[in-house]
Amino acid sequence: MFRPLRAATFSPSTAAVCIGSGRFVRAMLVPVLRAVGADVVVAQTRGRDFADACARASGAYEMDVFRADGSTETEVVEVEAVGSLGDVEGRAAFMELPAQLPGLKYIGFAVTDSGIVKDGQAVVDLAEFVLEATWAGKPADSAPFERYLEAKVHFHNTMVDRLTNHRPGNPLVPSTEPRPRKALVIEDLHAVLDAAAFAAQPGVHIRSRRAELAEDRLLKLCVANAVSSAMVQLMALARVNTTVHCYRDPVVRAYMDLLFETDIVPAVAVRGVSRAAAQQTYDEWMARFHHGHAGLDTFWVAQNTMFKYDVRLFCSIAASASSDPAYRPSALMVFAAAVILRYLTPVEPRPRRVLAPRGEPVFVGAMDPVAAYSYNTAKVSWVYGDSMTADLSSGEYEFTDDAGGYIARHLGAASNAWLGAAAGSDAQRSAGLRVGVAVTAALSTLRDFDLSKDVFVAFAADVADVYVKLLDVRTSASGSSLDVLKDVMHALQSRSATQ
Repeated sequence: MFRPLRAATFSPSTAAVCIGSGRFVRAMLVPVLRAVGADVVVAQTRGRDFADACARASGAYEMDVFRADGSTETEVVEVEAVGSLGDVEGRAAFMELPAQLPGLKYIGFAVTDSGIVKDGQAVVDLAEFVLEATWAGKPADSAPFERYLEAKVHFHNTMVDRLTNHRPGNPLVPSTEPRPRKALVIEDLHAVLDAAAFAAQPGVHIRSRRAELAEDRLLKLCVANAVSSAMVQLMALARVNTTVHCYRDPVVRAYMDLLFETDIVPAVAVRGVSRAAAQQTYDEWMARFHHGHAGLDTFWVAQNTMFKYDVRLFCSIAASASSDPAYRPSALMVFAAAVILRYLTPVEPRPRRVLAPRGEPVFVGAMDPVAAYSYNTAKVSWVYGDSMTADLSSGEYEFTDDAGGYIARHLGAASNAWLGAAAGSDAQRSAGLRVGVAVTAALSTLRDFDLSKDVFVAFAADVADVYVKLLDVRTSASGSSLDVLKDVMHALQSRSATQ
């Protein structure tokens, strides 16, 4: 592991090491680094499936790119070495790389948000690798190393955006769209990169001011990703397992268009983003999904549910509430929150299992009783994400709430009380109060949710009202969460017609 794959020693142009080997690394970062003249070594942080497969292919891996006409072009990307940090021997070999790479210039740190934590293994690996690249062995006094970091090591914040799935039947081969307009944005505050070389690559942009990257991120998260997060749990519950079918439904498209107009545009405007920039981002996002060749697994996209909801949708509620005391989230924003909580509602009282190594409990959820659409799919049951399962036939799916089970347990107990009570009974009224408490508890995990403010109290109550309607669908003989959305849309249209 981590030995040169095509020569006895590393070439002088081996100037980049990537910590992380996920789809975005293979589909975006490695090709860009190679295009600017840096040969690359890739370190898989956990497991060794990609590292072993790439090593067997003498450092080559394939990537499928869907073209606008639906055809697929397979590209072959070469790396200089691969290895795994998941075992003692591999990690030791990785730490020996700096002595073999005199031309080392770039370190791509490509791990998920959950990996970027103090004393997290990936952070420890990065610190030790940079230290090893500077001094062989740890100096007794860290002050010189700290001065070196300040003067010579530059941390470039980045944003990546490329719809990337995998080849059917082979998760090691990325399957991706053509590079969009902003596929990779790199912050370079100290002008140390070869900006001309990077910017010459399709979809790559260099930002010299913090505010520029901040706007790029805001547009990606709070416009493009926001409408995706408002839709994906809805479609997963409706037994739609790919985004290919999501953006073509007229009701879903109208829902996203109205949510964009009523909540998203005003929210990004108060944070300094123009209507024109928001509209351009939204139109490009919808066009990218509409051609349907790079569809994503709806359950895979639905992972990290509350974190994504917080940074993509709820942040817009918080921003609008802060700027306008009279602001109230629209019925569409209420529905988006309610359907997300419905997705995080388990049908079994206890977790099915515990996900190693984090100890995160895995719960079982239930899709709507009937599919909202009839379409052919080769996938009836499958594994997505980190060993989660979904089954369109039984309607069961596994999920984690990323809160140690706090959200799922509250919602599970409250939903069972609601569904087990007779309609109109005292027991149901009591269960309704319990649902309100559970919904408020779930929303209270959000960063800026503040019950001392009337807007959030009213929002929680509104979400609870829609949430119980979504629960009732679960036990009906027919219907789906999409029917609840249609009722919300109809009520909005009726209200607009009478104004």
